[in-house]
Amino acid sequence: MNSHLGQGPDLSPRNWQPAERALAEQSEMTAWPKQAKLVEGKLGLVAATLSPIAVLAGGEALRQGGNASDAAATVALTQIATALGSYVSFAGTFNLLYYEKKSARVHSLTAGWNTWLGESDPMTIPVCDMGPLPYARKPTDGAEGRKTLVPGFMAGLEAMHRRFGQLSFATLFQPAIAYAEEGLRLSPMLASYFPSRGRYLNRTPEGRAFLNQASSSTPKAGDLFIQTDLARTLRAVAERGSSYMYTGEWGQQFVRAVQREGGKATLEDMQRYQPLWQEPIKIKFLGTMVYSSGRGSFGGYRVLEALNVAEVLQLEKLGPYFHDPVAFKALSSILRATNGEWRRLPPDGRLTKSHAKAIASALGQFPDQEPPPIATDHSDSVVVVDGFGNVACVVHTINTLPWGTTGIVVGGIPISDAAGFQQTRLATLPPGSCVTMGTAPSIAIREGKPTLAIAAIGSSLVPETVRLLVGTLANRLDALTLMSAPPLLENLEPQINGAAFKQRPILVPEGAYDANFLDHLLASGVNLKQKPKQETWRGTAVMATTDPHNGRPLSVETPGVYGFAGSY
Repeated sequence: MNSHLGQGPDLSPRNWQPAERALAEQSEMTAWPKQAKLVEGKLGLVAATLSPIAVLAGGEALRQGGNASDAAATVALTQIATALGSYVSFAGTFNLLYYEKKSARVHSLTAGWNTWLGESDPMTIPVCDMGPLPYARKPTDGAEGRKTLVPGFMAGLEAMHRRFGQLSFATLFQPAIAYAEEGLRLSPMLASYFPSRGRYLNRTPEGRAFLNQASSSTPKAGDLFIQTDLARTLRAVAERGSSYMYTGEWGQQFVRAVQREGGKATLEDMQRYQPLWQEPIKIKFLGTMVYSSGRGSFGGYRVLEALNVAEVLQLEKLGPYFHDPVAFKALSSILRATNGEWRRLPPDGRLTKSHAKAIASALGQFPDQEPPPIATDHSDSVVVVDGFGNVACVVHTINTLPWGTTGIVVGGIPISDAAGFQQTRLATLPPGSCVTMGTAPSIAIREGKPTLAIAAIGSSLVPETVRLLVGTLANRLDALTLMSAPPLLENLEPQINGAAFKQRPILVPEGAYDANFLDHLLASGVNLKQKPKQETWRGTAVMATTDPHNGRPLSVETPGVYGFAGSY
């Protein structure tokens, strides 16, 4: 049933330490750690969102001679299997920032969506159901296949492995295949998706078959969910490579399914897909070089642009934003001023110190126009530091709410509807183009050594990344203090009564900040609005930093944050 794939190590869960496996599977039933914990790496360190099983799988890759690339790939593959392809997908997107010790270089890989060559009128693509998200529009009827895009995840993962991997490609799939074949007990969080999102899968025969993999059309917490079709697909990719999902049998089935549903897919679209290796972008922030993703991801530009302004405003001389009202106001203003793709500067122009000075002098005077919707917060992030000195930061996503709304399932993989909320962005691109991503994995290097790595997800992923970078590099705060601190949020709510963008209130979760602190902000003229925590769309990050005393990598687990870490 679970025959060994690949040559060399066997990462199958049957070979894990029984106590460690049992603890990981027990922890999988909860959304976040129950208590705060500092995790110090020995041979290496793995931190990732949402799946303790995936963290353990990545640790096994390190234990058995793999490097950061091998561990990151193993984690990502396992995350998708244990998430049932809901908020992350084997037919989603993949973004990598990688520090290679051998060359002392940082590499950037973007494997986002491509549009269909035959889709010439994106503004008429049906609007998908984005549920409770604040920027959701009223769904519209139409051809479900038009909501799809060419996926990049598997091509991106294989491109990373070809350049950096040490273990065989097939080996990396072993944990994901095992949990697909043998099944996974549904957590309350996963089970909660079925009542609200299952109706879309129920639209098609293959969607109904997917729902019945727990022997019930309405799976419940604790049910065993077995993904037999997915296991077959993963075995084929492990043995034949990512081409199986582009020009092979899966790719052909995918094209036929999308065409059946009125989409514009062709095999030519699948054949021409290529992940993008690009030079990462970088700036010097308070003496430390900070790198982020290249031109395939606009999120990195915004992160580095914000850091430049923070340096101009000398935030290092202020206290942490969650204690110092002046710092809170300044950092919130910076994040608002740098928000969105609507800035018409050439990308590299956004990274200059002169541009940062111009923003700093004009805070509060930036344009009133509405920024475009930000990608949804259903994603996973991975940070790995290995014993060889390599660092991998990965963000991957289905880029929609769980399973999307197409109802299309191919080889056990539900297909995203990511084109169904990005019509305006797609309309600016020629058919067959790459769609830029909003993710921003970041690595900081000081005196030639990586000192900080961050991979963030969520609608507020940029504020999360910026607050961690500023807190670590400017305020010199420890990782546990920072990860436990309250979030900074994007305000994605629709404009009310024609209010200008700059007049929108700054959102804060109820109970997250000290009441006296908020009173001080209000008295100083800051426009605040408290919202229940369940209605705030924060970012979630995993990070690795360096112990200043012994140089070992550190990470943390914090209640209320969807992140887990393991030391190896």
